[in-house]
Amino acid sequence: MYFATQPANESLPTEISQELAVLRAKRPDMPFNLFALIDCAFDETLLGRRKWSKLPRYSLYANTPLHALDVASPHLLVAPTHPAEEAVWLHNIFVACTGRPMLSILASTLEGAALQAHLRPFLVARTPDGLEWPVRWGDTRVLPALMAVIHASHREHLLSPLHRWWTTSRHGTLVGWSGTACEAVREPDFNRLPLDDDAFGRLVDLAEADAILANIHDTQPDLLRQHRPVECHGRVARHLEVAGHHGITAAGARQHFCVLALCLPNDFTTHPAMTRALTRIREGADYRTEIAELPIDFWHGAGR
Repeated sequence: MYFATQPANESLPTEISQELAVLRAKRPDMPFNLFALIDCAFDETLLGRRKWSKLPRYSLYANTPLHALDVASPHLLVAPTHPAEEAVWLHNIFVACTGRPMLSILASTLEGAALQAHLRPFLVARTPDGLEWPVRWGDTRVLPALMAVIHASHREHLLSPLHRWWTTSRHGTLVGWSGTACEAVREPDFNRLPLDDDAFGRLVDLAEADAILANIHDTQPDLLRQHRPVECHGRVARHLEVAGHHGITAAGARQHFCVLALCLPNDFTTHPAMTRALTRIREGADYRTEIAELPIDFWHGAGR
């Protein structure tokens, strides 16, 4: 698999430990239960290894329509309760998941079974036309986008029993979301997360760069060795916006345009020949015809 992310900074476990100490000092009388949320779709064997196999865990897909996917389910792994053991546990779980966007850390007022039940209505999203699909809360590439696009009231309810939800940004830095740390959480008025068409469209758009990079990795992996993974993602994401602005909508054409973004200088779209071609494409010309007819001086001038 190809992941267009930077590994988590080595300081992240320590940063989380420091934030935990501050939260506990502010709320000394409130329950604190710490969990790792691990997306086992990235490593179905991780929780079976000796270091983790005897620790309490809760599969989010258990007792749901997704139970057949349990081996690849997101799991809540319970942290040790002693502060000294907790710090070591944080370090070890980050090491175990390094290089894969599969780990976030939750501090909750709820114990494992209750938090598992609280998250259950959020595991499948439903659009107004009845389309249903599993929500990848454990995939740290997807998590920030989900938090950004779901309705504010649904996000507030999701986070309500949490002190804090931490994860790793695409650049390897720590990001997080705070909840209200409620101890008595109300049940939502849905059993599938409602997602309107606009939110669904935004999620699809935000996921496109990763999907295209995965396709390129399968067919032209050498292109991805020219830049750091996060730089590849930035180039592809930026040029998908350019493609959309100029009416390049076909999947194959969009991927080809992203290939150009990876093998040409970042400003190749400002070359006069490409600028003219993009203008004609926006006016209805065929993408592949316009690219094929680019003059030789474009390829030389763009640093082919």
